[in-house]
This record gives sequence, structure tokens and C-alpha cells, in this order.
Amino acid sequence: MSEPCDVPCKTYHVMNVVDQKLAQQIQDFMFRLSVHKAGYQVLTEWHPVVPEGWGEFPSLPVQRSTVYRGNADTWAYSHHQTIAKLGENYVVSWSNGFLHEDYVGQEVHYAYSPDAVTWSEPGVVVSTPVESEIVRNNAGLYAADGKLYCYVGAAHNFGRDVASPGMSTLDGPPMRLEAYVTEDLSEWTKVGDICEGIYLFEGPRRTRGGRLMCKGTNMRDRHGMVLIWDDASDPGAAPRVVNLPPSQEGVVPDQSTWYQTDDGRIWLYHRESSLYCHLGLCWSDDEGDTWSEIYYTDFPNTFSRAFAGRLSDGRYYIAGNNYDIFLDRIHLLVALSDDGRKFTRQYTLVEGETTRRINGRHKEDGYHYPNCIVDGDHLVLTYSVNKEDIEVATVDMSQAE
Repeated sequence: MSEPCDVPCKTYHVMNVVDQKLAQQIQDFMFRLSVHKAGYQVLTEWHPVVPEGWGEFPSLPVQRSTVYRGNADTWAYSHHQTIAKLGENYVVSWSNGFLHEDYVGQEVHYAYSPDAVTWSEPGVVVSTPVESEIVRNNAGLYAADGKLYCYVGAAHNFGRDVASPGMSTLDGPPMRLEAYVTEDLSEWTKVGDICEGIYLFEGPRRTRGGRLMCKGTNMRDRHGMVLIWDDASDPGAAPRVVNLPPSQEGVVPDQSTWYQTDDGRIWLYHRESSLYCHLGLCWSDDEGDTWSEIYYTDFPNTFSRAFAGRLSDGRYYIAGNNYDIFLDRIHLLVALSDDGRKFTRQYTLVEGETTRRINGRHKEDGYHYPNCIVDGDHLVLTYSVNKEDIEVATVDMSQAE
């Protein structure tokens, strides 16, 4: 018998949330992408027998529209988009910067549409002059009782010009969460500074118990912060903060999203910042007051933000770059689950090679950061293209098996 090896070994727990058949389809999808990147545009030149549909996910009927197109003369960086519906109007808000991601002068803009096709001229939620040395990013929308709340992250200059290379260089100045409100989609009023030290990209949603909840990250030590509004009638008030404990598994829970199953369990999925390229997961059985350990999952992700929710027919979904090629975001997909515990099928929403027109720091090609609402049988999502254009896609989910 061999002697034990004196190399350190660590064992991880991985939550299996992907059905075996879907896992095989994702593997085939990855094969197809890799073959194309290896220079084989005709697959049969790589392998003689390629079954029809191999390595592809079926497309759903999608209507796409452009909310804003980046402009080198004004705002060439557009990202962090979120969507809500106020009355009969769809509303999209996003971060606009002059050229680079998260540089001073970045501010929050918005537009609205009665049909999610034709959009208004952009307006400004909160102006941020360059001389203020402040960076603002769009953190989320929430609509209720004839009012629309926009949550905005604000921090002083991150100093990205002198930071080491990487995706997470925002651990310098603390970020505060501001809240703004409008009733007429014209005038926005600041409610106040409602939370400190949080980096957030998804506004609150209502739990089955009637609370409002969302989750962000403290960028200083990367711990998760769950924000809870026990009184859902006052979304502009300061929320209660529940800190997630550090993961014993080594999961770094970044931009997070959730849904709640009929048994009351909240399933909180995380973009996982240790570059594992799969989502992390924890859950709560008491409306967010306490949380499980944070685990790795087998749900693939290209190190990007995803969005989870529930369709009107009761099925659960995760929309995102649902495959594990680091920073490859040229395919936007939606995975479906009947019970919220196991994802069994996946569809293509938007895909295709796309190239930014205007170079900027931390701008990558592709389709980024979906944010969704459910409207009848349709999933309405907003995403950025190359981090310079903002689009909306309306998807007929009744066509998904």
C-alpha cells in the first residue's frame, strides 16, 4: 500500500441542483463552444458525426428593444441595469459612466416605456459631477403603491487607476446605499442614506411572509449582507441587516439573487468570487432571519451576475450566462426547475458574437447582468450589451416546456 501523500487536501461539499441530463447538455454545449474557439466553424471537420441540435439549447420567442445606446461623446459605459413596472410603464434604470467602469462621475439614469419596445429619452435619477469625486451605481428598483424606489450605491473615488489587476478592486472607500423615489417618472426625491458598507445590484422583493428582502456584499471583507424591511409599506426606510457568516467551504458570496419555494424556504444563489465559475447557495427557513452554511453548487456560471425568480405558472428560473467559461458572456440562457430544487432544462434567450464600439476599462463583450420581472406569461429582462448599450428582451415563457 502506498504511503500517504504529504500534500494538503481540502474536501468541498457541492450542492447538486442540476439534473444529470441537463448537466450532459451543458457539457455538450461547452464542447461546441470550445470546438468553435479552436477554429472549427464547421463541426463535422472536427468530428464526422454531429447530431442535429448537439451542443445547443433551443431558442424561445424573444422581442428585443434598445433602451439606450452608448455614445463616445457623452456616456460610453452603461451597465448595472434593473427593471420594474410602475402602473402601465416598464422602467429601466442603469449606471452611466463616461468611458470606464466605476470611475468618478458615474451616475444613475433611467427610461420608461408603455410596451417595452419604444423607450423614452433617458432621464437622471441623481446627477454626479466629476468634481464631486463620487462614483454612483444603480443598485435596484422596487415599485409599490404608485411609487417607484431606486436604490443607488455611492462611494468616493475607488482609485481603479492604481489598483492591482482584477475584477474586485472596489474594497477601498466604503459604499453607502441611497434611496430615491418618484411617482411621476419625472421628479426623483432622495429619501435618505439607508445603509452603509454594502455593494448591491438587485432591489428588494417581497417574501411570502410579506417582508422585503435583498442581499448585497460588504466589499471590505466580502461577507454577505441580507437587507430586510419588516414593514414592506416603507421601502425607503433603513432596513434591518442580517450578516451571513463566513463560509467554512471557502465560498465568497458576491452578487446574489433568490426565489422562495412553497414550503417557505428562501434559496439564495451567489455569484461566487473565488473564480470557481459555479454559483454558490445558502437558504433560510425563517424569512431571512437565519441562514444555512454557504455551499458550492454544480450550477455553472461564467463569473457573472445571474437572476433567479418564479414564473407565473409556478416554475422557477435562473437567467444568466449559465456555463463555466470564465468571462465568456456571449450566451444569455434561462434554466428552469419545476420544484426549485433541481433544474432540468435550459433555453437560449440572446446569443451571438458582439464587439464593443468604444473601448473602456473593465468593459467586456457580450450580454451582461440580466435583471428580470414576470409579466403574465412573459419574462421581461434587461441586460447590457458590451457594457455600453442597454437592451430589454420580452420572452414568451409559455413556449418553454
